[in-house]
Amino acid sequence: ITILLLFVTAPFVVSLHDGILIMNVISVTVLVAGSYALSERKYLFAIAVVLSAITVAGTGLVLAFRQPWALLVSSSSIVVLVAFFCVTILSYVLGSGRVTSDKIFAAICVYMLLGYCWSFAYSILLELQPGSFVSNSELVRNDYVGRMMQLRYFSFTTLTTVGYGDIVPH
Repeated sequence: ITILLLFVTAPFVVSLHDGILIMNVISVTVLVAGSYALSERKYLFAIAVVLSAITVAGTGLVLAFRQPWALLVSSSSIVVLVAFFCVTILSYVLGSGRVTSDKIFAAICVYMLLGYCWSFAYSILLELQPGSFVSNSELVRNDYVGRMMQLRYFSFTTLTTVGYGDIVPH
């Protein structure tokens, strides 16, 4: 539910002055929900809490400094954390036992988290190699939230294999 909340509210907060702060608060709820889902396995829960704390600190760097290096640190920590969640949830989904609605919802969460994770991986690529993507409209360079929305769109376009149109890799 928190992942859906993140995706549904994002277009509405892009235009707000504190859009990045609102997105970060919602993202933290996703982190808390993901960490809580691992609370039964204590060692995974501890790893999730540490990675979540690093991610929150990295995101704070983006808010405080708004420099390319802060964006790289933040996006890298998010990629590591979301990949960790994907692996742990996928191990549950692919584990032995009966297929239940809980496993189906977990598989949907992994799918959505993969698209979310790749949008940050694309952000890292775009920061390290400007001009990595070609778009009908210019990829937003200075607006972090707007650029992440475009990269999330590209990520899910790639993941769903509907085909490229307005944003393509260069």
